[in-house]
Amino acid sequence: MTKNYGDCFYCGGTTEEQAIPREVRWKGELFIFENVPMGVCTQCGEKVLKPEVAKAIDRILQEKKKPTRTIQVPVYHYESDVA
Repeated sequence: MTKNYGDCFYCGGTTEEQAIPREVRWKGELFIFENVPMGVCTQCGEKVLKPEVAKAIDRILQEKKKPTRTIQVPVYHYESDVA
């Protein structure tokens, strides 16, 4: 059963539930959560996270649960004269 997210706050478009990745920065670290249920606007792409989902993510981070998997992420420093 999908949840009702209402119309998009920004553009008024239709919002549909999708299970997508969510990046979270917490205590200076980057965490990626996969298959997070979020409302996504079909018009502008704005994403909406329900409070209970956000609380569940916070709880996982606070309890330091073991991740499903770990990946390495390259990090670049942007320099304006490169572009």
